[in-house]
Amino acid sequence: MVLDSYRSKVDGTLTKLSSPFLNMNPNAISLLSLVMAALAGIFYYIGSYFLILSFISIALSALFDALDGKVARIRNLQSRKGDLIDHVFDRYSDIFILLGMVLSVYGNLKIGLLAVIGIMLTSYMGTQSQALGLGRNYSGILGRADRLVFMLVFTLVQFFMPGSLTFFSLRVTVTVVLLIWFAVAGNYTALKRFNDAYHSS
Repeated sequence: MVLDSYRSKVDGTLTKLSSPFLNMNPNAISLLSLVMAALAGIFYYIGSYFLILSFISIALSALFDALDGKVARIRNLQSRKGDLIDHVFDRYSDIFILLGMVLSVYGNLKIGLLAVIGIMLTSYMGTQSQALGLGRNYSGILGRADRLVFMLVFTLVQFFMPGSLTFFSLRVTVTVVLLIWFAVAGNYTALKRFNDAYHSS
């Protein structure tokens, strides 16, 4: 499931959703996405009923992240600086949300570290391919759109299933399951994108 490859199919919906934001600077919309991601991480860290606020914040962060580029294209404001801001803010957004999950009562620090590594390298390999002139690489099984969907779903599930079980001395929660998936799928995707770039160079 690589939802990044289906962006063109939701273009019409994004056009409609972008209407209220056409007077805003696209970089300001990117900043809103970053702020929502930071709030999502904070709310997740607090836990309990704040998980609902985290869910809403993740959804808004994802929405603003999709709208900044759309507004830039509609208003013909695309630029290298804007692209740089978007990519940097996306990485910080990923880190903010993940840190909230990892450091929360539901998380696991060691598994979370592997998840962060996998996700950061996945994004890096995608843009590094573009830097080499090979085009942006969205291959693999865990693109950014996929991660956001997983975060939304698992945040809700964690809210309704706050308990845990012990498996070979490992305390397993819904969040830990998500972090394990991010660690495995993220690093697999990063390696696949590296292999794609290496054999295309």
